[in-house]
Amino acid sequence: MNLNRELEQDLASYVTPVYTIDCALGSNPFGAPEISPDQMLEILDEINEYYSFSNLAQLSHLVSRYLGVSGDDLTFTTGSLGGLELIFNKLIDQTQRTMIGIGPQFVEGVSEFLLVGGKYQALNMFEFNCDNDLFGALEDKILREKPTLVYIDNPNNPTGRIYDKQHLLSLCHVCEEAGSLLIIDEAYGEFLTDEQSMVKACQQYSHLMVLRTFSKGLGLAALRLGYIVSSPALTPYLQSAVTVFTPSLPALKIACHILPKAKKFVASNQAKAIKFKRAVMDVLHTHSFNIVPTSEQTPILLVHRQGVNMADMLRQLGILTCSGQHFQITNPTMDEEYARLRIVGNERDLHQLSLRLKNCMQAHSDMR
Repeated sequence: MNLNRELEQDLASYVTPVYTIDCALGSNPFGAPEISPDQMLEILDEINEYYSFSNLAQLSHLVSRYLGVSGDDLTFTTGSLGGLELIFNKLIDQTQRTMIGIGPQFVEGVSEFLLVGGKYQALNMFEFNCDNDLFGALEDKILREKPTLVYIDNPNNPTGRIYDKQHLLSLCHVCEEAGSLLIIDEAYGEFLTDEQSMVKACQQYSHLMVLRTFSKGLGLAALRLGYIVSSPALTPYLQSAVTVFTPSLPALKIACHILPKAKKFVASNQAKAIKFKRAVMDVLHTHSFNIVPTSEQTPILLVHRQGVNMADMLRQLGILTCSGQHFQITNPTMDEEYARLRIVGNERDLHQLSLRLKNCMQAHSDMR
């Protein structure tokens, strides 16, 4: 064929063929619940005011119906991280600040604890063949060292791994025996089934607190609204410690607007998360990337490739991720060969993800 060979070269263009696919932040890949313009006007009304107790009581009522827990045992905070800061800074005795977790895990929670003078240790999940061994070792360590806090993020961040509930219930017994407070961070809790969540267990276990947020599965990260579900023994202390007017009035109003239809929104997201998680994992496996054990229910995963700076390589393809080095304080084995990737939420980005990885792998193959 007599083709113009000049077209085989890269030619200048005003429109770049690569746009950024942001898989770095853990926000909802499927967006936010719909709020009508009329509702927005109502939400912005009284913006010069603080909230009243009736606003907070309404939110407590709606969250209790949404989760099936007592509204009396809810403490509202600025996101789930605000809940952790409340526990670290006010709930526990300042002279006794020790915490044990399973690493890698949510870094900002751990770094906040270290900044207030806490001492943190974590079991390396990669050193254990199964959860039975992992949680067995964790329970032995808790009973031996009796830490002030035990911190478990479930689903785990960055792996997207969901721990079996029986292990968490057993941990409740062990923490009560050791006199340790147990924090289960369910920031990604909307991607759990009702049976997998620990929120209802708070009624039975006096040392248990479960963190939740509107930022992830409920698609409202900009609200900075979270809450703690706690045992009746702990709730009065938490509610006394929370800063007055912590949630803003617009945040309360928006949350109250979306909660009556939240279950339908979450169910739709759960189905889409499984679909796109499977598709993203298929793409990664096709190009020989290793995926740390994860759950197909969750929108995040940890990808690994030996000898490759994963976040940097993906960034050069216009795909933003979170480098494994970010998690190093929770697990020293985490390095640049790992990257946490949030799944894409639409077919366009899925196609682009596949195409860019294919072209990149082909280029590397051609260079050999």
